[in-house]
Formats: sequence, C-alpha cells, structure tokens
Amino acid sequence: MMNKRLKAGIKKFHKSNPRIRFCLGTLALIAACIMLLIIATFTQIKISFNIPEAGIASYLKFEYIPQIPVVLFIAAILGECWGLLAILIYILAGLFIFPLFALGGGLSYVFQYNFGYIFGYIFAVLLVSKELKNANSVAHILLSVLYGVFIIHLIGILYLSIIALLKQDGFDFIRNVIYFQSFSKMLYDIVFGFIAILLAKVLRKFLWIIMG
Repeated sequence: MMNKRLKAGIKKFHKSNPRIRFCLGTLALIAACIMLLIIATFTQIKISFNIPEAGIASYLKFEYIPQIPVVLFIAAILGECWGLLAILIYILAGLFIFPLFALGGGLSYVFQYNFGYIFGYIFAVLLVSKELKNANSVAHILLSVLYGVFIIHLIGILYLSIIALLKQDGFDFIRNVIYFQSFSKMLYDIVFGFIAILLAKVLRKFLWIIMG
C-alpha cells in the first residue's frame, strides 16, 4: 500500500511540474547549485585527439569551462524564482565577499571584459525557466537552450565592447576577444547546455523528496 502511494505521489509531482516551495531542502538545493557553479567556474575540460594525417601526428586540443551549461541546469532544476536567487547570490558574493569569478572578484570586476557574460546569467535563468515551465518536449528544451546561450553571449559581447571602447582598445583587439569569449564556445555551450537541462529534468523527478 505504501509503495503504491509513493509511486502515485511521484507520478503526480512529475505530471503537475509544480514550483519548488520554500523549505530547508530548497535552501540546500540552492546552496548545492551555487557550489556547482563555483566549481564549474574553475574547471577546465581538456581533451586532446591524436589525428594521424599523412604520417604526421597532429593534435586537436579542446579546452572548455562549463559555466553556461551549469547556469542552464540551475534554471531547469530550480525554476524562475529560486534559480534567479541562486544566480544573484553567486554574483553578489563574488562582488562583495569572495573572489568567485574566473579572474578574481570585488566591485572592480565590473570593469572586466567577461563580467557581461556573468550578468547575462540573470536573463538566461529567467528565459530558460519560463520556456521550460509548461513544456517538456525536445523542441522546447532545445529552444530554451538557444535562448539561454544566445542571451548570455549577446549581453557579454555588448558589455565587453563597451568596456573595450571605454578603454580605447582597437577594433582588432575587440574582435579577437569576442571570438575567444563567444564564437569559439557557443556551439559547445549549446551541446553541453542541452545535456545539462536533460539531466536537470531527470533529477527534478525526485524533487518531491525535498518538497515535503
């Protein structure tokens, strides 16, 4: 009897897709998501492929920092309200308490070229969570990934361009920074972001445990 009630509760939660309500479990989940974002900030995925070509071994090196996929994961698993809170805590802590960002922290970090990408996390969480709120199809997941990735890179590019112009950097410098920060990474952000949201969808099935 208990097993049937348990299964019925899980099925009802998954079908209704409710908002996560405030409780100690919610706070723990928010803290875990913030910690995951911090870990992602200082994590580099390095993969090398040995490609034999005309008898000469060449290497394809791949380095990637998975911050944006983690942001999409947070949006998918926490939703709009708590996801936004997690991102705001991360940003405010990095600006006022700890050096949580890739190049340090403190208020002076707002003048770093890459701060616009961090600021874009706020809008990405809002867009992704709203898109996923009442839709679970693959098409909607992919659309939410595209929304999230593009808004982060759009804000990041605009922000770094403004900072570069204020610092009177040349056009070639701005172009190279944009390529390094965005164009070389967007495809990876989309692929890993899609995987991150799928993972969040699976984990969300078990959130009935922390919802009391």
